[in-house]
Amino acid sequence: MSKMFFNRLHLNIVDNRAKKPFLIDGIKSAASEGFNNYSYKIVEVETKGSYIKGYLIKYDPYGRGEVLDESTDTVKQGGTVNNIVAKSLFLINIDEMVIAFEEIKNVISKTMFARMFTNLFNNNQKGQNFEFSISSISEKYSFIEKARNLKHIKRVSIRLVPSNPNNADLWRTTDEKMQQNGITKYKEVQESTEKNGISLDDETIAKMAMSEDGYGFAEAIGCDVEGNTVTISTAKRNQEITQILPDNVEKSGMDKIIQYLNVTFEKIKQRTSHQE
Repeated sequence: MSKMFFNRLHLNIVDNRAKKPFLIDGIKSAASEGFNNYSYKIVEVETKGSYIKGYLIKYDPYGRGEVLDESTDTVKQGGTVNNIVAKSLFLINIDEMVIAFEEIKNVISKTMFARMFTNLFNNNQKGQNFEFSISSISEKYSFIEKARNLKHIKRVSIRLVPSNPNNADLWRTTDEKMQQNGITKYKEVQESTEKNGISLDDETIAKMAMSEDGYGFAEAIGCDVEGNTVTISTAKRNQEITQILPDNVEKSGMDKIIQYLNVTFEKIKQRTSHQE
């Protein structure tokens, strides 16, 4: 069984060309990325409708493994060149710009997947004028609930990028203002030395909600109910949206994978469906 993490893809193309073919080209191209004597590459890419499926592989380009010499009962150097160490499944919903990907603990971590996938995409589209990144999506809205329970908040930091493709009612004003002003990256820091700390107004809550929906990052430092200083953030793993994918579903092919994961994709989509 595979634990799939759901993250936002952020793609800003300066010349406003169509994003779908640009995204597919950036994933399908042939770049590889080295890290700590291993290499990473995107392989077995398939497209169907509004979905892209593939694998991020980690492999040994040098064949540094060991083999058994049965004639002497000794172990010798002599692994297979380009031996695949791990293979992490991903599925992208292009319409919603959401990626579900598999974490392989201690081999391809969630952080390493996002890092290598981003680097490979950037290398594949080298020379083009664009920005590409991946960010977590939190359970709705667990961070805000925790922030509201903090006392004596001393610091709040927020980073945002404009939505793509849709925004939510709660943070629509913030998002539309960023887009109207041509802002591609937004950063805000609030600090207080007052005894009672920072009061979280509606505008700050809206920005926190936008970050929880996968369009940035938010962090707050304050005191819990026992008076201990704590730091909370939208990057905490226990707040992230995940789904377990059974092995038999993955082996059944792309259609079954889409069908199985679509339940979570739809839940994420509903978060940016307006109630008007």
